[in-house]
Amino acid sequence: DTHVQYERLGADVTMQCGAMDGDAAVTWTANGTDMDESQFNGSRLVLRSVDLTHSGQYACYEGSSWHLKYQTYLKVGTSPKEPVLMCRSNNYPKGFYCSWHLPSPTYIPNAFNITVMHGPRELVCEKDAFPKNRCHIRYLQLFSTVKYKVTLTVTNALGRNATTITFDEFAIVKPDPPENVVAKPVSNNPRRLEVRWQNPSSWPDPESFPLKFFLRYRPLILDQWQH
Repeated sequence: DTHVQYERLGADVTMQCGAMDGDAAVTWTANGTDMDESQFNGSRLVLRSVDLTHSGQYACYEGSSWHLKYQTYLKVGTSPKEPVLMCRSNNYPKGFYCSWHLPSPTYIPNAFNITVMHGPRELVCEKDAFPKNRCHIRYLQLFSTVKYKVTLTVTNALGRNATTITFDEFAIVKPDPPENVVAKPVSNNPRRLEVRWQNPSSWPDPESFPLKFFLRYRPLILDQWQH
């Protein structure tokens, strides 16, 4: 059987050749290439200060017969740092979504678990097929004064980390930009423009929840925006 062995970036790694005696004569290969015997300690393989280039398939063979005794896939990486979590409602009052990412790569697989609480009640967070780092929550009660609490936990073979954010219902409402923005010169008035736009299609009920728009413009010869 092929094993998977996870090790931290910069660590010293020792691999045992299955059930072979510690002083048995063996040969180690990395991705099919023989390794230098200076890295052997008896039948063990010792790798110093591993980096990402050490990741790969390692195999140990009995010295005289070349019978395969052990093989493992080494994956070098790091434990996760505190994840970055953000929640936003761009389709109020339907619900909101939360998205997340890690501030730096771990180079090994990570598993994310998100918990959304509204007071004592846990809400369902439906994950997207793509992108995989986002999920959606439906509002079950509007105009609530109870805060939402979202906790994201990330785990991999080398460790875990978590972050929690707490917010009010209205604090995360942020509509998408207007759509189909068109600017046209006004005939017989070269100093005026006619600007038209539409509500973002993601905003479900503009009559009950009308949007306000802030218009800025900047002539190409100026650096400052006008409004």
